[in-house]
This record gives sequence, structure tokens and C-alpha cells, in this order.
Amino acid sequence: MKNLHIWGRLNSINVQKVLWLCEDLKIPFERTDAGMQFGVNKTQSYLQLNPNGLVPVIKDNELVLWESHAILRYLSKKHDVTDILYPKSSHQSAKIDQWLDWYNTTAWPVMRPLFWGLIRTKPEERNLQELEKTRVQMSSILKILDYQLKSTPWVAGDHFTLADLPLALIAFRWFNLPIEREEYQHLSRWFKQIELRPGYRKYASAPLT
Repeated sequence: MKNLHIWGRLNSINVQKVLWLCEDLKIPFERTDAGMQFGVNKTQSYLQLNPNGLVPVIKDNELVLWESHAILRYLSKKHDVTDILYPKSSHQSAKIDQWLDWYNTTAWPVMRPLFWGLIRTKPEERNLQELEKTRVQMSSILKILDYQLKSTPWVAGDHFTLADLPLALIAFRWFNLPIEREEYQHLSRWFKQIELRPGYRKYASAPLT
């Protein structure tokens, strides 16, 4: 019997983070579709797990946990015997936390409306002028990431860590949205390495929906 249960739909970026990590670390789990067309996440039983009514949520034995980055940290601490994905070292983990926070405060708040506007909004309802402004803003944000990747092979240093995983999901959306894109050499080099990760291939590379 699998101890870990995950609630969330496959096309959710936050769910993809968790599933990708489980695949890379070979963590067995069961999953229940939840959110958007599947419903579930607004039911009373679900809200008892996560009062925000969002996905993902995990239950690992008796532990119930929500917020995707908290889940990533927890699963890494429990299952990553290499101590690389989220190291015990306060110095190394702080660098990872920096980029995880940057994802939440800077990168995703701009990518989200761009993604929703171009993928989940009907063409006749799109505000193309606003979407172009958002695209330019997103390009400037990725320039920061590209500059970081000029000096390090991975986002937080010499190894793939939790810092890379969420940002790779943003990069995937950037490379697959129907938009014009500036060429960022270091970002492209990094993403080619991302595409070799088993968790990316299985859970994060499907067409955008």
C-alpha cells in the first residue's frame, strides 16, 4: 500500500512540481484528480484538508500538507538520500529558497496571466495589447534567470535542485506559448538539460491546456 496520496489534476503547474519530484525520487503514490473540471477541491471533505480549496494537497501517513513548495521541501528532506535537491546546509538551502521565493514573487505572477490569457481564454476574449505588455515583462524576468545561468550550470549552483524545478515549468510555458521570444543562450542551454529529467518527461512536457 502506498503511504503518499496526492490530490490534483495533471495540467496544474503546482501539481506537476510534486509529481515530477516523485518521479525523480521514485516515490510511490496514489493520485486523485481534483480542481477545475474535476471538482473535488470545493467539497467539505477536501476543504478540511486544505481550507484554501487549491491543489495540490498531499497526505503522507498522518501528515496533511499543502503549498507546492512546502511539499517539495518535505519530500526532498524525507526521500533524497543524496542531500542535493534541498541540502541540510543552511547556506546551500538559503540559495534554493531565494529562487523558490523569486518564483512566487516575481516569475509566476507574470507568467500566470500570460499563460491564462493565451491558453485558457477564448481568442475573442483576449486583450492582446495587455498580453503583449505581459510578454515583454516576462521576457525581462527571464533575462534575470539567463544572467544567473551564465555563471552557474543550474539555478542555485553546480547541481539540479528544487530551485530548478518550478522555474523549468515556467520556462516550458515560455517556450511553448504562441508568442515571439527573445533568444536567451544560457536559459536554452539549461533547458536542454532539464528535458533529460525523468520527472519532466513524464509529467511536465505535455501540450499546454
